[in-house]
Amino acid sequence: MVKNILVKTDDPQNKKFYLKILGKVKEIIRVSPGIVSLSGAPGQTLSDVVTIEPMLGDKLNILSLKLKSNKQIKAELIKPGLDNKNWRVRVSCFSDRSTDIYDSITLMTDNPNKRRLGIKVYAIFEEAEHK
Repeated sequence: MVKNILVKTDDPQNKKFYLKILGKVKEIIRVSPGIVSLSGAPGQTLSDVVTIEPMLGDKLNILSLKLKSNKQIKAELIKPGLDNKNWRVRVSCFSDRSTDIYDSITLMTDNPNKRRLGIKVYAIFEEAEHK
């Protein structure tokens, strides 16, 4: 990964300059998918499952799950089994009318390098077009 960073100073000779940072970025926790996109007809319950996988072999604990605002989107945290280190989040949404619904899920973890994880959720309910 290459990152250029603008540095502003109070030095009159060098008011601003760029630093270039090079390096490999290790993935600590993989959230897949990071964006849940659901679509279907009104009256259906739409759902998907998100997997949270610790990448460095460490055990991961998810301490809490919080939806930002929408009451139509539900999220259920599923703990890992005895032979698995992955957590899962079951996301579901229901609407009895055509609408677009969105929200974000925040997961708090015990990992000191990645305390907060975010998952965006979009659900589109629309009637099928009649030909």
